[in-house]
Amino acid sequence: MLQEGEGLGLELRVDRWTLHKWCLVLSVWTVFVYGAAGLVCAILTWFRAWEHSDVMYVADYDLLVLITLSSCILLLTFLVGISGALLNSRPLLAVYALLLWPALISMLVIGYTSYKRATFALDRKLNLAWSQWYTPLGRNVIQDSLRCCGFYSALHEAAPSKRCYPRTPLPGCKGKLWRFERANLATIWSTVFSLVPVHILNIFVALLCANHVTRTFGKGITPKRYRLNGDDVRADAEALMKVLSDVRPVARPGFTRAPSSGVFREDKSYYDSLDEWETESQGDTMGLGIRRR
Repeated sequence: MLQEGEGLGLELRVDRWTLHKWCLVLSVWTVFVYGAAGLVCAILTWFRAWEHSDVMYVADYDLLVLITLSSCILLLTFLVGISGALLNSRPLLAVYALLLWPALISMLVIGYTSYKRATFALDRKLNLAWSQWYTPLGRNVIQDSLRCCGFYSALHEAAPSKRCYPRTPLPGCKGKLWRFERANLATIWSTVFSLVPVHILNIFVALLCANHVTRTFGKGITPKRYRLNGDDVRADAEALMKVLSDVRPVARPGFTRAPSSGVFREDKSYYDSLDEWETESQGDTMGLGIRRR
């Protein structure tokens, strides 16, 4: 097949990737890794696929939405970046480098929100949320997941259910909910803040390597000042004709014998000597066979 392709005039040469392109591709794949990981965790939480995911769905709904949006931005950034890197498209890589900044902002928002919530008066925030923000359905979901009843006890703002009633032996949800929130929020902000340096490194790689995916300088287009125009073509033609006018053709030797055929070739001109050619070409233009009128 390669021989047939070469015979058909097809160019089968494959350029090697530059070092900048390898670095850019690896950087883009790291964006895909933590973007896909975040989206998988968000989907598992949305579908209640892990233990106590119901508690996070109720207590940290805003963080769950932010994680989902940030992961989608990261995956969109990956698609643009990998397309630009494989197609050697510098405009797409410019868009990729631009999309990395909203992705960074979304990650910082997640980390800051979870850190602030976990560090500053978490127990009071949970008390306020249980009293004013959580609906009876949300309280019931937390009680069933953590196997507790009420906030301080079964007599304190409990959502009645088969397991939760005034004389139930189940403890209040404050301790279990506080321990779960502290661990869950610490996992979120520590993971996000550990990925921020990696993401900043990806931004630097995109800025430094996006313009060097190929060995071609710029867009490979001839600058305007070096392009040929009509005047340049005419000047080159006049110079070429001037050179050709000074060249005289080699004199054709005479016939040593009479031709065997009497057929005269009208498409050829025969000159027996150089003098005859010069006499004939005096009426021509520069000896090129173009007669003057």
